Amino acid sequence: MALEALDNLARALHDKSKLVAIGGMAAEIIRGRIHKGQGFAPLSPATAAYRGAGRPLQDTAALRDSITSTVIDDRTVSVGTNKPYAAIQNNGGVIRAKKEWLWIPAAGTRQLQRRYGYSPTDVLRGLKAAGYAVFRKGRTVCYRDKKKVRNEEGKLVYRDHVLYYLKKLVEIPARPFFYLTDKDMDMLMQEVGSGLEQL
Repeated sequence: MALEALDNLARALHDKSKLVAIGGMAAEIIRGRIHKGQGFAPLSPATAAYRGAGRPLQDTAALRDSITSTVIDDRTVSVGTNKPYAAIQNNGGVIRAKKEWLWIPAAGTRQLQRRYGYSPTDVLRGLKAAGYAVFRKGRTVCYRDKKKVRNEEGKLVYRDHVLYYLKKLVEIPARPFFYLTDKDMDMLMQEVGSGLEQL
């Protein structure tokens, strides 16, 4: 009985349409895990301030949408992503500055990125061209309003805004999403016509 089930499974896996279906289902399971976000470490306060409220790994949906499947040969289907940051998001780890600093966007910087460009260089260049003073204060990069505003004491002062926090490293918590459970595998095996319980 077990040998017959294995033979049936092997024959089913030679059917390219079955491999396409299995790959598509596996990719959808993983995309669904990202979408649900259950069990993930919450956003750090700095990330929440920059991005706004939301769920981890879902800022732009680029990671989720990048999970795809490809039939490699008549017995192999691959599920993966082309996003280089997927591994550290899944496994966690430390990102270290390649040069002097990592530039971590502060709250409000996202709107400036939409206006001037994504990179810190684009943002700083855009602000300077618009007439804002840009400067470093300790481990932050800031810009100053063009006009004075009244503070709590009623005095006219320039208001400073943090653009970026400068860090040597950041720790990314593990948020495992790229895996299939035994239940997932049972469902995939049933798709090819041989459930694991038959083996």
